[in-house]
Amino acid sequence: MRQTIPLIAIMLAAAVPVAAQTPAAPPSVKPTETCRADSLFRQQDFTVGEWDVFAGDKKTAEVSMKLILNDCVIEERWTVLDAARGGNGVGLFNYSPLLKNWGYYWATDTGATTSFRGSLIKPGEMRYVTERPLPNGKVRLRHWTLFANPDGTIRELSVGTEDGGTTWTTEYDLKWVRRK
Repeated sequence: MRQTIPLIAIMLAAAVPVAAQTPAAPPSVKPTETCRADSLFRQQDFTVGEWDVFAGDKKTAEVSMKLILNDCVIEERWTVLDAARGGNGVGLFNYSPLLKNWGYYWATDTGATTSFRGSLIKPGEMRYVTERPLPNGKVRLRHWTLFANPDGTIRELSVGTEDGGTTWTTEYDLKWVRRK
């Protein structure tokens, strides 16, 4: 008498060798410590904290930068002082091991959204880049950079170009001062 083996048993038997070959995470590193232990995820930690934001001598906003999700993500909460104007927002910064760069997604109470790709230029200098199509068919390329200054402040500089980088204009140049 011939015995039949159910198809599911054959599939499971075939999968066992593949599963056995899959490398496990090193036992010394807990999954919740992966981002904490990876220096790539720590590149923008200089921005973490509570900050007052100035345009020249005028305080215009407050920003809170907090590590969340097992220190894999930096959450930004931006509060403008002129609430009638709008512009309060939330941003998320994260390093992607898959893409080998940083990502940033920004959304505001006015409905504006932006996404950027970024990278570490040098320690204490993160640059994010985005492109926006314009009604005239051109594209606005934007470089947005966060600089750690020697005095502990942060410079936030946004510049843009519509001619492929021949000329750049400053969109804004802000200074963050750590709240005490």
